[in-house]
Amino acid sequence: RIVDRLMDCNILGEKTLLGHCIYINPHEMDLIKETNTMVVHNPESNMGNACGCPPTMELVHRGILTGLGTDGYTHDMTESYKVANVLHKHHLCDANAAWGEVPKMLFENNALIANRYFNAPLGVLKPGAAADVIVVDYVSPTHLDENNINGHILFGMTGRDVVTTIANGKVLMKDREVKVADVEEVYAKCREESAKLWKSING
Repeated sequence: RIVDRLMDCNILGEKTLLGHCIYINPHEMDLIKETNTMVVHNPESNMGNACGCPPTMELVHRGILTGLGTDGYTHDMTESYKVANVLHKHHLCDANAAWGEVPKMLFENNALIANRYFNAPLGVLKPGAAADVIVVDYVSPTHLDENNINGHILFGMTGRDVVTTIANGKVLMKDREVKVADVEEVYAKCREESAKLWKSING
């Protein structure tokens, strides 16, 4: 088994982040838990590659630090949140699945994972923290508070609602205007390099 081999090679541990874990069995989950290894779930990537649905809800319930990612399928974490929510409901045939687990993965566990690698506190707003913040242009048609915010994110918000982005206290985008790069120049370079990559892959 793959996780056994990782264990034998001393790869598992608190700084190790395993991707996907689609086909792991209960024994492998025990190894991941015992070694304090982390896991990241990438729902759209798994679905797009027809790989199957990992036992992510069980990982969370076992107390394995499990985060939410994209594997490059999208850059929109709100989208991944929505897809993970419906994927596990569908897979488990349980309409109650993923309501609490997926927001925990995104808003709590991702920060805990990142804090294993970086010195500045992440995922919080307090003195000395990295001050990573997004501002979302969302006018709620119904009551909004801390008790129903997850429902509003799932059913009302998208990544396109983000108007301002701040990383480590630096404003990267304000009112949808990127402040740290020439967007047209970046896009032109991306198109140029992607054409080279496409040609090198496909000959």
